[in-house]
Amino acid sequence: MNKSWATRAVVCGLAIGSGIISGTAGAGCGFLKSITGDNTISLESAQVKAMSVDIRRDQKTICPRAPVQLAVFADVVREGESATEKLETWSGARNANKNDKLDFSEFGFQGKFGAIDDIGWFSPNPDVLETAAAEFAITTTYKRQPAEFTFTTTYKPDYTCIKDSGKSGGSGATGPAGASGEAGNAGSSGSTTSAGAAGSDGSNGGAGASATDGEPGPRISIFATMVKTAHYERLVALVISGDVSDVLLVPESQPFTVRAIGGDGGGGGPGGNGGHGGQGGQGNPGANGGRGGIGANGGAGGRGGRGGDIELTFDPRFAEIPTHIKLMVDGGAGGAPGSAGRGGPGGSGGSGLAPPGQTAASGTSGSSGTDGTAGAAGPSGQNGTARAVPGDVGARFKSLRNLEVL
Repeated sequence: MNKSWATRAVVCGLAIGSGIISGTAGAGCGFLKSITGDNTISLESAQVKAMSVDIRRDQKTICPRAPVQLAVFADVVREGESATEKLETWSGARNANKNDKLDFSEFGFQGKFGAIDDIGWFSPNPDVLETAAAEFAITTTYKRQPAEFTFTTTYKPDYTCIKDSGKSGGSGATGPAGASGEAGNAGSSGSTTSAGAAGSDGSNGGAGASATDGEPGPRISIFATMVKTAHYERLVALVISGDVSDVLLVPESQPFTVRAIGGDGGGGGPGGNGGHGGQGGQGNPGANGGRGGIGANGGAGGRGGRGGDIELTFDPRFAEIPTHIKLMVDGGAGGAPGSAGRGGPGGSGGSGLAPPGQTAASGTSGSSGTDGTAGAAGPSGQNGTARAVPGDVGARFKSLRNLEVL
């Protein structure tokens, strides 16, 4: 790093490591913080004339299964200035560009039915029943003037982010690779009157191991009816049990998918490469090089797991419910075949040694080993079973709070 940069970084109290500048800069160091996108605006000596809070979402509601970031807006006159500026907190993840934005450290947050982290992201309570009859509430306080600027904003729940459920079976493990063959030893040298010794052959590679099979998909039972909440006249309510357990609310016309998919088979292990043939020894004549070892076969891919089983029982009064619910019970994909090991190269022949004025034949190079063959791909798993049947579902919803079955 340039010395002038390093000196300025030290003066600014910045730590420099792995080529990244980070830390807290003092006065006059804004150019360094701008490089890293951390040059936020301090309100320490500013006059705040107005402030407001909202969420960064066009629809001013909060879905219980989706985080949302807060935004604080302020009308500010900075020290030494006369004009009022409209400022706001930065948006995005921690690595977002924060230059010329307000930092979240200026504010304190408290959430009802959720938690808020230090960069303004509100993670709602995922229990849809908790807020079925209430609203999410967020209290924001400007730390420098809490008496003047403390706000509580409320947001009705919505359920548009709830589009799927279920899970897949676990994938099979990849087979271990076969060991490469060892190289052959070089033959010992002879002399101008004696032959060199032949190089030994390289050893064969070890076979790649077969992979394990994917696990079967889960067994899932779903019970569905139409309900009313404090905020909505009609919602599809789903009680999910079996290998997946959940209670969900979904807009009645919104497509919804339940997955019980078999796990993918593991990939076959690669075959080991053949060992290099040993070099022939020098002599009169030079000795032949050793043969390369044979490459090993790759392992077979694992079988995909069988798809799971899903049964949807729906309230017969609402026959349209299953038309919006897709049940996926596909078998898992078969594992990829293990790659073939490469044959080892033959050893080079030993050079001929002869008295002055004479010639001696050199040895021939050993033949290369043949390549192995790739393993077989694993077969896909069989599909599971899925069915939707009308039935009495009342008992499943009777004890659920804040819902009224239609």
